Amino acid sequence: MMSISHPVIRFPLILLLLAFAWWASKTGLAGLYSFQANSYLELWQHQRMTNPQYTITDSQYQELRQKHQQILSFTHYNGDFWTSFAQMQFWYLYNTPQLTLKQQLQFKDNILSAYRTAISLRPTWPYTFADFAVAKANFGEYDAEFIEALNKANQLGARESYVIHTTLELGLATWDKLPISSQKVVANAVERSVTWQLNDRLNQKERIFALSLVGYYQKLTDVCALMTTVGQQKSNCPTTKPS
Repeated sequence: MMSISHPVIRFPLILLLLAFAWWASKTGLAGLYSFQANSYLELWQHQRMTNPQYTITDSQYQELRQKHQQILSFTHYNGDFWTSFAQMQFWYLYNTPQLTLKQQLQFKDNILSAYRTAISLRPTWPYTFADFAVAKANFGEYDAEFIEALNKANQLGARESYVIHTTLELGLATWDKLPISSQKVVANAVERSVTWQLNDRLNQKERIFALSLVGYYQKLTDVCALMTTVGQQKSNCPTTKPS
């Protein structure tokens, strides 16, 4: 048996160690740059809360954008970093009123493209689909892609509170724009919320959240029609006696 010092074993092992060191250094730098980028954004968000008239300059934005591009150049395979890139651009778009229409449209394309890349890199992560649906709704794009994102988020994260809340907020607001299949997804999210079984405080919190939104959008009858008997009872649907 050849020892580890034998050239046939030692050379590939050295290459493997060098490759790992290179990967680790890139990942470490990406993490450091991500921390810096998030710190900048948190600072600007705080300044916006303190002074609603505060805006960052184009040079400040370009510096932050370059930081994100460096992150992605190191770890282009990381879906979370692509999501952060999309969220950063959306924040700038939302908080920079002086942008021209052409610039706004370019930002929209870049944001949605970043989300699509994040989804392609992490196709089983429900949060990315939920965030993508939110982005599409913010741009008024209630199209097949929006519906698919909302459905996929619920398919992959049926018991995730963020997915449920996002589905209720978006689905009830856009109820009349949704096909019956997606209305069923929203009704199911309402049912999951009102039948939540964690502890008394959280159960009641989820129930109030769901039914308040249903009442606000006046969709109780529509939602109840798509629920199971248990969901109808828990929601105090008009077709059943309250539980």
